[in-house]
Amino acid sequence: MQPLQYFQDEARRPDVINDAEFKSIPFITTNDFDSIDNANGTSSRAFLFLDADENLQIATPELFCKKLKCQEHDKIKVISIFGNTGDGKSHTMNQVFFDGDPVFRTSTEQSSCTIGVYAAMQREQGVLCLDTEGLLGTTAKSNKRMRMLLKILAISDIVVYRTRSERLHSDMYEFLGTASKAFCLHFTQALQAMGNGSTLGPAVIIFHETHYTKPLESSVEESAEDKLRNSFARLNYETNAFSSLRYVGIQTDAKKATNFQKITDALRLEIENTAVRSPRQPAVVFKAMKLLNQKFAGEIIEKAINPFPEQYFTCGAHCESCSRRCQRSMGHVSDGEPHFNTQPCNYQHQFENKLYLCKACYNNGKEIVVSIRAQSQTDTAWSGLAKYVWKGDVIECPYCGEIYRARQYWYGNKSPESSVVHVQVVHVWKGGNSGLRGNAHSAQMVLDSVNSLSEAFTNISGPWAKAISDLLADKVAPSYWRPNQEIILCHACKRNFEKTGMPKHHCRGCGEGFCHTCSQHKLPVPARGWLQPVRVCNDCHQQLQRKSDATPGSKPTNDEGDILVRKYGETIYNTISSVAAVAIDYPKEMIKDSARPSYWVPDAESPSCFICKSVFGSAEELELGQHASKQSTTKANGRDSRSGGGASGGGASGGGASGNGSSIAGDCRRHHCRRCGQAVCSDCSKRRMPVPDRGWLTDVRVCDSCACVPHASSNCSRSISSAISDAINGADAEDTTDLQSATSERRRSSQSSNCDYRNGNCNASDDAKAKTE
Repeated sequence: MQPLQYFQDEARRPDVINDAEFKSIPFITTNDFDSIDNANGTSSRAFLFLDADENLQIATPELFCKKLKCQEHDKIKVISIFGNTGDGKSHTMNQVFFDGDPVFRTSTEQSSCTIGVYAAMQREQGVLCLDTEGLLGTTAKSNKRMRMLLKILAISDIVVYRTRSERLHSDMYEFLGTASKAFCLHFTQALQAMGNGSTLGPAVIIFHETHYTKPLESSVEESAEDKLRNSFARLNYETNAFSSLRYVGIQTDAKKATNFQKITDALRLEIENTAVRSPRQPAVVFKAMKLLNQKFAGEIIEKAINPFPEQYFTCGAHCESCSRRCQRSMGHVSDGEPHFNTQPCNYQHQFENKLYLCKACYNNGKEIVVSIRAQSQTDTAWSGLAKYVWKGDVIECPYCGEIYRARQYWYGNKSPESSVVHVQVVHVWKGGNSGLRGNAHSAQMVLDSVNSLSEAFTNISGPWAKAISDLLADKVAPSYWRPNQEIILCHACKRNFEKTGMPKHHCRGCGEGFCHTCSQHKLPVPARGWLQPVRVCNDCHQQLQRKSDATPGSKPTNDEGDILVRKYGETIYNTISSVAAVAIDYPKEMIKDSARPSYWVPDAESPSCFICKSVFGSAEELELGQHASKQSTTKANGRDSRSGGGASGGGASGGGASGNGSSIAGDCRRHHCRRCGQAVCSDCSKRRMPVPDRGWLTDVRVCDSCACVPHASSNCSRSISSAISDAINGADAEDTTDLQSATSERRRSSQSSNCDYRNGNCNASDDAKAKTE
C-alpha cells in the first residue's frame, strides 16, 4: 500500500503533461470535416467548388472526378439551386437527393451557412448537385456574387429556383430574366467555342411554397407556366434562353413539414429527359466552368449602398450636354435659384454652351460676360447693318469697349477665343441659358430694326408715292387709256382697288383698268400698234381671237407715236426691275436666310398662317389663287352648276358676284413668331412681348397662341387667369363668356374671310413666290 503522501502528491499533478511548446488548436475546415466524416464511414459531405471571390477550389479535371468519387467516363447531369437566403435551398437538396442526410450544411443561425458554391454527387441518379449562395444576403460584393451565380446557371442542365413566400417576388423575375439575357449575349458564344453543341440554356423549375395563399393553378384557358411567361413579359424580361420553364407550387400548413414529393417527381422527369440536354462527362463540366471563370473574371466596381434616396428630393433637371443632374432641391426654380452642378460640363456644338469672358477683365479678377453680336450698343439700325456687312460681328465689353471685330483687318484676323476672350463651358439646362442663345439672334434683331424703320417710312410715304407714280404713268400713257385717277373699280369684276390693295392694269385693247385676274391673257393688238403679245382683258381676248385686226374699245388711236413713249417706258422699267431683283433682292434674301434662327419654320413648309390658315402672298397672287379655285369648282360641278344659273357665268360677271362677298383686303405677309417659330399673318401676331427662353430680351412679335400661355405677361394671360379666379371664387361667369365669345367670333371672321380662296393655296404658292418679311 502506498503512503498517504504519495496520493496527495498525485492529486496535485496536472492531468496532461506537455513538455513541448504550446500550440493553438486549428479550426477544422470543410475539407478536413469531410475527411473526418469519411474516416468515420458516414456519407460524404459537400465540398467547396467556388469561393466567394469566384476562385475554383479544384485544380484539374482528375481531381474533380476524384472529389466526386466517380470515373472519368461516367455521364452526369448538373442540377443547381438558386433562391434568396433563408429560403431552404440546402435543406431542399438534402431532402430531394439525399433522403434528408445533411450533405449540404444547414444552420439555424442568422448568418448564412453557404458562402460560394458547394458541390455533391448523387451517384444513383447520376446527378451533380450544386448548392449556391443565397440572393439578398448581406455582402459587400453583390455584383460579383451575381456574376458567379450566372456562370453556375450557364453550366447547369436543370435549374431549381426555390422560393418560400406567399406571393412571387420581383427579385425572382429579375434574376431569371437577367440570366436569360446573359446566356444569350455572352455564355452561348463562349460555350460553343469549347465544343458544346447545345445552344439552349438549362430547364428551369420554379419551386414555390406558400402557407396561407394558393399557389399558381393551371386552368383550361391558361396554364401556370403561361401565367409566369406573361408576368415576365409584363416586366420586360425574356426567358428565350431556357429550354423549358415549369412551375411547381405547394401549400404547406405552417405546423407541418414540407412535402417534397412534387418537386422530386418533376426533377426525375427532367433528369430522364435527354431530348435537349444529354448527360456529360465530369471533365466537360469542369472545363466549361473553368473556361467561363477565366473569360468573365474582370474587376467589378461595387457601388456602396446609399440609404438616402437622392432622387426623391433632388431636382430632376438634367444637363442636355453632359446629362448630369441638378444638385439643388426640388422647387428651387420657384425660389429664384437657377440649376446648379459642381461638376464640369462637356462642350457640344449643337448647344453652343460656351460662355465668353473678357480676357483683360478676367486677368484683373473680374468675370465680365461678353457675347458676339451683329451690332454695337451705340450704333443705330442702319449704321449697325452697314458695319455688320463690312466688318462682321462685334464683341463689346462694358469696361473695355469694343474688343473684337470679325473682319477688323483685310487678312490675319484671329478668332476671339485665341485673342480677346476667356472661354468657360457651362451646363445647358432645359429652359435656361437664354443669354447664350440670345447671341445667335443678334443679326435677326438688326434686320428687325431695319424692317421696322422701313415699314414706318413706307406707311408714311406710301400714299404720296403712289399718287406721284400714277401721275407719271398717266403722262406716258396712250391717249385711249383711262387715267389712273378715274379708275376706282375693276372694269370687269367691280372690285375696289383701294380696299383690296390690288394693283391696276390697263388693257392694251380697250384701255380700261382691270385687275390681274380679269386681264391675264396676252395677244398682239396690231390695230393699236402692239405687234408683240401684250396684256388684254377677257372681252378683248375673245374679240381678237375672232378677228385679229379688230380695234377693241370705243376710243381711237391717234398715231404710232401715241404708244411709242409707253413702249420705251415699259422696256426701261422692266430692265431696271430685273437689275434690282438681282442686285438688291437676292443679296437681301441671302442675309435674311443666314440671320434667321434655326427653330423658325422654313418658308417652303409654311404656305399659310399657322393659326387662321390664311394663304400668304400679295393681293394679286391671292386673287389669282382664288380665281383658279373657282374655275376648278365650276368644272367639277359641270351640268349641275349650269342648271342652277349664275354660277356658270363669264369671267367678269362671275368674278363680280363672288368677289363682293369675299374681297381680299391687301397683302397677307408672312411673319414668324419668336416663341414657337411658326409662320403667322399680321392679324394673328399683333402682340409684342419679350421671349427670354429663346433669347429675345426685348419686345418682339409673338403669335396669339403663344401670347396666351400662362407664364406669358400679356393681357390675354391676365384675362384668362382672372376668369379662372372668378370661377373658383364663385363670381359671375359673364365676363368669361364674353371673352370666349369674342375670341371665337374673331376666329370665325378670320376663317370666313379666307374660306373662298383657302382651297387654292396650292395654286397660289405654285404660281407665285410668297412674300417674306
